[in-house]
Amino acid sequence: MSHAKRNWSQYNKSLVNRGSLTLWIDKDSLKKPLIYTRKVGRPSFSSAIIQTGLILKSVYRLTYRALQGFLNSVLSISPNYTLFCKRAREVAADLPKLSKRRPKDLVIDSSGLKIYGEGEWKVKIHGRSKKRRWMKIHIAVDPASQELIAVKITDDSVGDSRVLPSLVEASPKSVKSVFADGAYDRLSCRRFLHNRGIKQHIPPGLNATFRPEIELKSRNQDLAVIKGLGGDKRAKSLWKKLTGYYRRSLAETAFSRLKRMFGDKLKSRKIENQVAEAMIHCQALNRMANALNIN
Repeated sequence: MSHAKRNWSQYNKSLVNRGSLTLWIDKDSLKKPLIYTRKVGRPSFSSAIIQTGLILKSVYRLTYRALQGFLNSVLSISPNYTLFCKRAREVAADLPKLSKRRPKDLVIDSSGLKIYGEGEWKVKIHGRSKKRRWMKIHIAVDPASQELIAVKITDDSVGDSRVLPSLVEASPKSVKSVFADGAYDRLSCRRFLHNRGIKQHIPPGLNATFRPEIELKSRNQDLAVIKGLGGDKRAKSLWKKLTGYYRRSLAETAFSRLKRMFGDKLKSRKIENQVAEAMIHCQALNRMANALNIN
């Protein structure tokens, strides 16, 4: 299989430009005033300014107070740090679509973002002494561009298979196939994809058996191929190569980029703000990839 050769000079330049303070002003945001001044009292700020501030906070890993100081050096009038915290939920609900692409394939997976608790080093050396908690982030990735197409934030108790339908529904109707790991090998997921006419690339378990449900026809076909190749781990590995299932690892790549750029911990304490913070991270990651042509 041939791979496109990366232009390392252009790639390095794009990484350097991540630290640039150049700001792009969206034309649509200029149709309405960004700051509403009043004769008495504090000025009112549009959602565009709050959204921009929250993205800058994510990219540069600032606290709310540090964000106010950052914006004071760029804008003549900037919001108070408390305003960003109060309006984060409102702004996250008005975020534009993550991507305008219409992919044919989707890669789906989930990972955890820590809310509070001890670090991994302390737990490894001294053991766990305090409760740790995560929020789960579920993503659908376009394997061609590696852009995030759909994102869902849930509590850590929500199973992966329950979220797959909402991720697919939030994606364009152009999707024809889905790549996901064994956690999505559930009748509910299989039935949803079957009814949508979407090809399934989900590995059945090693101890899986043939089942009569019509929605599991694709699963039975994959199981027949695996058993025909030997029915062991090596046979399953061969099946993954034959079907292109290894593209699913691009979801792990997306999580790696997300956590290396913004960290693996959410700083907000309220659930609504945690969801908003994670959505801002995803929005910033996609914009960064598009603007700097990293992909």
